[in-house]
This record gives sequence, structure tokens and C-alpha cells, in this order.
Amino acid sequence: LSALGKIVALAWFTVKDDQHGRAFVAFSADSGRTFGPPIRLDDVASTGRVDVDLLEDGSAAASWIEFAKERAEFRVRRVEPSGAKSPAVSIAGIDSGRTSGYPRLAANGNELLFAWTEREAGTLRVRTAGNRRSGG
Repeated sequence: LSALGKIVALAWFTVKDDQHGRAFVAFSADSGRTFGPPIRLDDVASTGRVDVDLLEDGSAAASWIEFAKERAEFRVRRVEPSGAKSPAVSIAGIDSGRTSGYPRLAANGNELLFAWTEREAGTLRVRTAGNRRSGG
């Protein structure tokens, strides 16, 4: 959940019956009293662990774990309240199990910051990355 003034963005993960998991985001322009339609984040299937952060222009950066082609990836994309979305960007390959924790993102001015965990030689390590955004 992320809020900026009266704008709210909510991200969630769901699984119905035996289907693949899916990640969604929805926007509210009235402080969360009502929300627009769900916007699907993942391209194939999600294992969840979603995060969302509103950007100054009212769009949001949203992240999730995508499971496709027998591997899991920590991914992010920009989503507009209208439903328009940028192509997904892979931040890192990630363990699909619970030991990988919950990757996070945060907007800081015109930069997006990412944090996740990786197991390396039996040791769990925190990894970080940043991506400077251009044009708002």
C-alpha cells in the first residue's frame, strides 16, 4: 500500500483454485474509499511478494516475483491509474522459495531503489540496486 495525498495504490497477490498465482495493482483517487479496476502486473505467473510505491506524477512502481520458464525473477514495472503499464524489467534472478524473503522497492526522488536477498555459498546476503528514472 502506498499513498500520496488522496492517491492510493494497492498491490496484492492471489491464487484461485489450481491456477497460477497472479499479482495486481489498483488505484484510488479518493483516499481509498473506492478503487479502479485491478491491473495485472505479472506476464505469466506470480509467486507474489508484491510491493508498490507511488511516484510524484501519480503513477506507481510495482514489483513482484514472476515465475516463468522454470525460474523466478524479481521484476518491476511502472503502472498508470489508466491501466497503461511499461514493459516489465527484471531486477534479479531470485530463489522462488520463502528463503528469498520479500524483495522491496522504494522511490527516492527520481531514483528507484531495490533490495532483495540471495543465498551465496550457504550464506544469506542482502543485495541492493538503484535505477535512475528520466523524465518523471
